[in-house]
Order: sequence, then C-alpha cells, then structure tokens
Amino acid sequence: MKYHIVSLGCPKNKVDSERFAWVMESAGWKYSGEPEESDLVLLNTCAFIAPATEESLDYLSDIIYWKKARSGRKIVLAGCLPGRYRDDGSGGMEDIDLVIGPGDWRKLSSWLGVASDVTAQIVGSGSYRYLKIATGCSNGCAFCTIPAIRGKFVPDRMDTILRDSDLLVQQGAGEIGVVAQDSGSWKEDGTDITSLVETLAARHPETWWRLYYLHPLHFPYRMLDAISKYSNIVPYIDLPIQHASSSILDRMGRKHGVKTLETIMEKIESSAVEVAVRYTVITGYPGETDSDFKLLRDFLGRYPSGRHIAAFSWYPEEGTREYSRAIAMGDAVNDSTASERLAALSAVGDSLYADWDDRLDGRELSILADDAHSGHTVWDAPEVDAVVSFTEPVESGSVVKARVVESSGAVIVAEPVR
Repeated sequence: MKYHIVSLGCPKNKVDSERFAWVMESAGWKYSGEPEESDLVLLNTCAFIAPATEESLDYLSDIIYWKKARSGRKIVLAGCLPGRYRDDGSGGMEDIDLVIGPGDWRKLSSWLGVASDVTAQIVGSGSYRYLKIATGCSNGCAFCTIPAIRGKFVPDRMDTILRDSDLLVQQGAGEIGVVAQDSGSWKEDGTDITSLVETLAARHPETWWRLYYLHPLHFPYRMLDAISKYSNIVPYIDLPIQHASSSILDRMGRKHGVKTLETIMEKIESSAVEVAVRYTVITGYPGETDSDFKLLRDFLGRYPSGRHIAAFSWYPEEGTREYSRAIAMGDAVNDSTASERLAALSAVGDSLYADWDDRLDGRELSILADDAHSGHTVWDAPEVDAVVSFTEPVESGSVVKARVVESSGAVIVAEPVR
C-alpha cells in the first residue's frame, strides 16, 4: 500500500507532515511521490488566513475527485482546517475517511493500528529541514487565529528536541530551522531559547542553525551574543513586528510598544556580526491612518540590518477579536487603500535589497547548496528569501565558497571558488 502527503502552509505544518509520514511507514505503508500511484492521500492543511483556507479547500476538492476515480482510495484530512472548524466535525464530508487536528499523529496511529505510546519520529530529506520546538501561542493578538486552532503555547521537551535534531542531521540536513509560533517563549528548567540553540549548535557544529518567529515581547537578546560566538548559528533574525504605530500595536493586542522594537533593532545594529532581519508586517489594519502607515514605512527603511519585508494586508478573520470590532466600529481600511499601502511596502523592500546588493557585490560567501545549481546565504532563509544561482554545478547539500558576481534583489549569481 502506498501513501502520498500534501503539506500546505508553514514549516511547523511540514514537521507535522514528517511525523505523519513516520506513522504511515510504521504501519507498513510506502511513500509515493505521485498521487496517482497512491492508495491514500493525507492532506495537511493551513487555515491561518482566508487565502490559505481557500487553497486548502481547493486541494481537498481535487483530492476528492482523485478518490472517486478509483475504488478503495482513502483520504485523511489533517491540520489547521479541521482544527479551526472543528465544530463541523466530518459531517457532510462522507468522502473523507479520517479527520485529525493539527499534529495529531496519535489519532492517525490509532486509526492505522500502530502503537502510539512512543513519540512519533520524523522522516524526510533535503539540504534544509525544520525542527519544531513548541505548539500553539499564548499571546492572544486581536487579529490571529492560531490560539483557536492550535491552543496555548506548549513547549516540547528538550530531550525530544535533541533526539529530533540528531535524526535531521543523520538524514542529511545541512541547515535546520528552529520553529515555533513564539520561539522566544521556549524554556525548560531554567534553560531558555538561547541556551537551547547554543546546545544544538555545539552538538552539531557542521550544521547551520536558523531561528524563526521571534515575537518582540519575548525577544532573546542573548541570541545576538550566541550568533557572534557560534559561526553555525546564522546571523538572521525573523522578527514579526506587525506594525510600528503605537495606536495600531495597541489595537492589535500586542503587549509591547514601538520603543521595544527600536531597542531590538538598535541591539541588532550594534551586534559584532553582520545580521539580516526579516520583518513581518500587516498593513490595512482597521483604524490605520495615513500617519500610522507612514510610521510603519519609515521604521522599515530606517535600519541597515533590514533585508526582507514580508508584508500582508489585514484579513477579516471570523472568530478573532478584530473581526467583530472592525464591524462594530466601521473603520476597516478599504481594499484600494490597503493595496496601495502594500505596494508601497514592496517598494521599501526593493530599496532594502538594493542596499544589500551593494554590500554583497564581489564578496566571497559561504553558500548552502540546496541542489546542484542553486542555494542560499546565511542572510536568506530557504524558500522565502533570496536565491543564489551558481555559475557552474556544485555538490548538492554542501557549503560552497563562492564569489558574488551579480546581486539583484532576490536573485544572487555566484561563482564557486575552486
């Protein structure tokens, strides 16, 4: 019997999919890269915002069509879609054989008749992988659906994290991204997130370590010292600031102000190593004035460490505090204005890239080869940031010394140094 997994959404979902794969293989199933050759498809969904929900439903529709094309096929629906709309259960979903919530590998184990008293491991391959260290979030931001989908923040145990890190390295990962919804909140018996990442870096010194999702409220300032101390902790800060207007931050339910953001960026700017920052921001938020937007735009363009901007328009997500409040107050930003502001932030992002282009041109860098023809730098996360194209083939999975011959925004051309 063969199975296929479709994993949508964030890296945390990808880790869940790798655990589902371990359960499937423990039950005797074999992975197939082609749905047409498979007897079961597991769809691990995302439903964080409306476009993600729509994408998940589109995939589900296609998979139901796949099931009906041949008798005996099965569908497992997993992840945030059933997690968010759990009250619906599987009613009216007669084509789905099993519905499980986010990361619920135990329910999958039970359904397949596999013992669930052993923590599911992870299986996969690739030059970069992800290590999930916690589930859920306790920050309760007014716009966010995550607590309703995945619950409050629950850290994974350190022994489990270390075991998983060993598996990822054994499976050939050259870079491991440490992920959680609020990574800075992780702790166990006096060990904080910085100490955890330092332990991982010392345990696997040949592996690059990249830390994601550092909520400003719990920003680990000691991580900047760790980046200076360990050459394999990449100088990259994933910083979801969301906005830079005090009034909008307050309305978002963020429990910090602009001063916190300024302090973080000033510490990064004074770091002993060259650090790149990836901002995540929301524009078009209800009540956002032209003055609020200018504060955000100016903040993003202020600091040389800024390299990437992931900007989104606000979505009116049912079940969030902002959804009902925006309706009651009637101060949602119109779509046209939100689109204009999003385009303006894209222009700021282009300007940040242009500044970095000048800094990178002609430099010799260490680049992780994701395949024979492309890779990424320490300042660029795989899949979402700038991509390096090599002028000649290299060994996939290796760290390549290469000289930048052209840098243009999200595309870097580099010549391997022999």
